[in-house]
Amino acid sequence: MGETTLSTDTSFNKELEPGVISNEMLTKAILEQGHKGEAGRLAQLNQLHLETVTVIRLEFQNILKIDHLWVMKNLEVLSLSFNKIDKIENLSRLPKLKELNLSFNFIEKMENLEKLENLRILSLYGNRITRVENVDKLERLVILSVGRNNINTLDGLERLRFLKDLRSLNLAENPIAQAQDKPLRLYLATLLPHLKYYEYVLIRPAERDAGKDKFQRELIDILEHERIEIIERTKAAKERDDEIRLSKSFVEHLNGHQLFESLFQGDPEGAALLSIGAEAVDLKNDYRNEAYSFTQNIYKMGLEQQEKRQAEIELYSRCIRDERKKAQLQGQTIIKNFLESYKSLYKLAKDIVGALKGRDLNSKTYNAETEKLLDELNLCKSGFNSLFEDTWHTLMGFEMQLFERTEEGNSTFENTIKEMTNEFIEMAQGQFVLLREAEINFSDALVDTVQQFVTFKAASGQADQLPDALKESLDDKDVISNMAAGMRDQHMQQIDAREDKLITRSRNWVKELCDDLQNSEIKRNRAKVLEITYFLDQHRQSFMSALDEVANKLEV
Repeated sequence: MGETTLSTDTSFNKELEPGVISNEMLTKAILEQGHKGEAGRLAQLNQLHLETVTVIRLEFQNILKIDHLWVMKNLEVLSLSFNKIDKIENLSRLPKLKELNLSFNFIEKMENLEKLENLRILSLYGNRITRVENVDKLERLVILSVGRNNINTLDGLERLRFLKDLRSLNLAENPIAQAQDKPLRLYLATLLPHLKYYEYVLIRPAERDAGKDKFQRELIDILEHERIEIIERTKAAKERDDEIRLSKSFVEHLNGHQLFESLFQGDPEGAALLSIGAEAVDLKNDYRNEAYSFTQNIYKMGLEQQEKRQAEIELYSRCIRDERKKAQLQGQTIIKNFLESYKSLYKLAKDIVGALKGRDLNSKTYNAETEKLLDELNLCKSGFNSLFEDTWHTLMGFEMQLFERTEEGNSTFENTIKEMTNEFIEMAQGQFVLLREAEINFSDALVDTVQQFVTFKAASGQADQLPDALKESLDDKDVISNMAAGMRDQHMQQIDAREDKLITRSRNWVKELCDDLQNSEIKRNRAKVLEITYFLDQHRQSFMSALDEVANKLEV
């Protein structure tokens, strides 16, 4: 297959000049794709927050370059199909993206996708891609469409074996799909055991068996190369998991000698003092062992405290779920009673209105039977109004009680989690104090050792054997002390920085957690109030519509 010719070339919006994504384009698209009518008018009056948008489609816009989407950090669905994009780029700051459609563009290479770890659906149909590549890190990918491209090699398809969640794949209308000696469907059926659909058609067991017979040798080679990489990936995944676990405990890079080793990186003064040899190195090793004991204490306390905090969060979450479940059951009972009464009143109202049909309701006086029917209808309407008001107040009362209990629970939980975090911070600070003391002791001992070394070398006539950085100390006794002071200051700054990082991240985590709980409850409460109001208003409108024919004859 030669260069792909897009059937949509004539469908691009000719009124638009080729360009890039802008704030104006995003805002216009969001408003057009959002609410219509009065809701749309209100949306335009309010400030539009791009960071809250989760879905956007910018199709037929003559877009040349992917850019400016970083402002939509919560984006989950993005369609840029039917444009003139030739490069996949600038998507790394959309970590929540689940669906990406870049179909019908001019893209030549699959690249810059590895940061989209939550991607489930990827469509690159109708581009100019020559090889499947750079998607083996998208481990949550479920659907991949790269049909109607210029893919001319099977190399790279084996990387899809790492996508254990991949269920649907489309490579139709590519050169490799035309090869008669290597049926692509059979090859993929045996290559990708987790794949269920190829070209949107279910892969059958007979096809997998036929593929195994035809491509047995190729599969053996792939498995052999894959075995080594699986080991490496497993190791890397464990390291990532450990790093995430330690990061959540605020003690990343404190489980080994990382902090200590960092103290002496880019430290020429420390290196000069240590250059005297074994005695200085012994001091450093002693300091290293001391520092390790302190960082190990912080590391272990971090994991222990994280488990306690997580247990507290789970306990709180269960309590909140129980409260909401209780309120939900209460609400369901009230709604059930409302609907039962509503159906009776609605049927009664319809029957009375039916009985009034054909009667003259425009005269100033009515006969006794008509008067009786109108009185009954007024009673029916009053009964509905009472039912409506009682139900509304009861449901809103339950919701207000739930909101207040949740707010109270949030406040208690916030105090508890803050106390737990502060306890961890204080314990960690105690270890950092000991680490600083160890740094001071090491520095003082190193000064004494280096000065004795220099004195000995000078007295024994071996001054020329001194490291160049220490020869100045023969003329100025303060040189060694000044070097040690410089080393100590640099080390202290790094120790302080690591302590500040632990404290800042711990407190920020508490604030973000509690803010999220607060905002989540406010959002839930508002949604519930709207749900109650909408439900009852719909039934009121339905009831009142049944009375339209005689509404002007009913008492207010």
